[in-house]
Amino acid sequence: MISIVRAAREVREASSSSVKTETKPEGPTADALDKEQLDQLHAATLKAADSCFELKKLCATVLVPAGVLVATFSDKKLNPAVFVAGFMVIAAFWIADAFSFYYQRRLRVLMKKIWIRRAERCEEGYDYVQNVDGAGWFRAAFNSSMIYYLILAAMVGAALSAYAFGLLETGSAGSG
Repeated sequence: MISIVRAAREVREASSSSVKTETKPEGPTADALDKEQLDQLHAATLKAADSCFELKKLCATVLVPAGVLVATFSDKKLNPAVFVAGFMVIAAFWIADAFSFYYQRRLRVLMKKIWIRRAERCEEGYDYVQNVDGAGWFRAAFNSSMIYYLILAAMVGAALSAYAFGLLETGSAGSG
């Protein structure tokens, strides 16, 4: 019986001494949550940047077969529909790439806000936060990476001009 009483007293003393000590909150810290969110946003940003590059490759891949397909359905003769199809393919990919670029910039702006929030918690200070401006739709559509589409459109436009001035033959592709 004495050992039970003694054990109960020791349990009470242990529980009262644990109340006096500081306990750390369980779970992730604000820095850990911010880091996890930054990692997720960074992965999404890289995915958006990768899709911009893939769209450019896909545009070049689709452009030629689209022209051939339109020419095939127009009795295998070169006509303005081939050039219109080329401009439509370029415009569609340009718009898709602009959307991807826009959301990539928006993700970077969100990341900047988290970096600033993390920097405010640093005791020693952290003064380097990446300078990122949010891109509007116009800037997303007309930035330096979109020159690719402008070059493609200029090439199709030059071919259309050559066709309009009679420098390209409009006869059947199989005749010769």
